[in-house]
Amino acid sequence: MAKRKRKKKSTEELGTENELMKLKMMAEFGGNFVGSDDIPPDVENQFLKQIINFHKKHESSGLTTVYKYIGEPEYNHVNDMGDKEITKELRRLTKLMDKNGVSLSVLAETPKRDIYRFITEELFKHEIENVKVKGWVNQFVYEEFHPNPHYDVKNAVFYCLQYIFNKGTALFEEHYSEEMKDSLGLSLELEDFKEKVESFWSNFNNVKLDQYDVVKVEIDQEAGTAHVVCNISYKTQTAKGKKFKAEETTAEFFLNRSKFMESWWEISRVVCDLI
Repeated sequence: MAKRKRKKKSTEELGTENELMKLKMMAEFGGNFVGSDDIPPDVENQFLKQIINFHKKHESSGLTTVYKYIGEPEYNHVNDMGDKEITKELRRLTKLMDKNGVSLSVLAETPKRDIYRFITEELFKHEIENVKVKGWVNQFVYEEFHPNPHYDVKNAVFYCLQYIFNKGTALFEEHYSEEMKDSLGLSLELEDFKEKVESFWSNFNNVKLDQYDVVKVEIDQEAGTAHVVCNISYKTQTAKGKKFKAEETTAEFFLNRSKFMESWWEISRVVCDLI
């Protein structure tokens, strides 16, 4: 006898079911679940069911190590392999990790031997919840274990340069210190800094960052401060349809390490004759 197909729920029925699931989750797990009109009800329905499934497994999961979580694979000690072997084994281990729901991101340029050493000597010993749910991944970032201040500082400067030299780019307050200073070292509100940049933009129909060279990076780890100097090439267009003109300038950036996150650096002062 042929199985009867399950009747597909209507959008209205799915919406009602979603709201009931949210109420149940708030009662059992706490917190607040806010939906969005942009998310189709069927997609939200599947997402909410995954969350419930995760929480159910979480309650009885316990802890395990990353090594056990991915199946305790055999591996060689980092000092017993040449560079070619390291590359091959690193590829094998990362594929195995990905397959078993463990992902490692490395943001800065880092020797493969160092990454392999980190995985086998540190990450494998790291404890995680022994929960496996389809679609859920344990995400790790190398720099959270081994902070790279040079990368973090240069990354903060990169976003500031993108903002200043690409007309119309949105300003993200998270990249800037609450205690900003102007070029003379006097207190400066972030809104005033924004006005200075927009005043620079107003001289042109368009402004585009071409390239920049970081010529100086000084970091005082103990004080939590940094100083960066960049030579900048950018292009300006006086009116729509006009050719872009190549321009150059130099800018200094002063940064403070965030009080809340060691790997987060905030722009506290920008010295540039354009703003």
